[in-house]
Amino acid sequence: MNARRGMRQPKAGPRHTHFIGIELPPALAETVEDCRSWMEGAYGCRSGHGTPPHITLLPPFALPPGYGDGDVAGCCAEALRQTAQKGIVPLPVRVEGFGSFSERTLFAHVADGEGWQQLYAGFVRVFQEELPGALKKPGRRFCPHISIANRDIPAGSMEDALRHFAQLGLESSFEADSVTIFARTRDGGWAVGGHLGL
Repeated sequence: MNARRGMRQPKAGPRHTHFIGIELPPALAETVEDCRSWMEGAYGCRSGHGTPPHITLLPPFALPPGYGDGDVAGCCAEALRQTAQKGIVPLPVRVEGFGSFSERTLFAHVADGEGWQQLYAGFVRVFQEELPGALKKPGRRFCPHISIANRDIPAGSMEDALRHFAQLGLESSFEADSVTIFARTRDGGWAVGGHLGL
């Protein structure tokens, strides 16, 4: 008898090809890399180390058939243009302290606000119009954050990790006026595919 009979099998879908993020200024990026290194040394966490520190704006998505990298860049340029016209970008960014999504993800906290929600909604709108079917329908409220570690955090270690990072007194501010396109590599990782600014 097949042990898997009756078990729900995951749906096979198109592989994620891109995501859109906001890279951090060098000093803040270095701090985040130090935090990642601490999590690796203390708990063996390696997830997410393949990409530069960033705030994810649009999570990984799969390009519809017939579209390419140029279409992604075009959507980003148009979304930036529209949000700039509305005075949403440049967007003030405030990073302060650390938080977690249950035991799964540890992150540096990005202060939320209406600007973030408008920027996210503007990008979603353009991508839905120009790359139909690429993005999943937005569900929960967009929550800007900077991932330190995720997926491979040992059970029961989050409280101690947060206690350690609270001692750093992290505070940083900058203005976001550009986005970075991350593209899937042949080995399954992510690489910077381009930068677009105002």
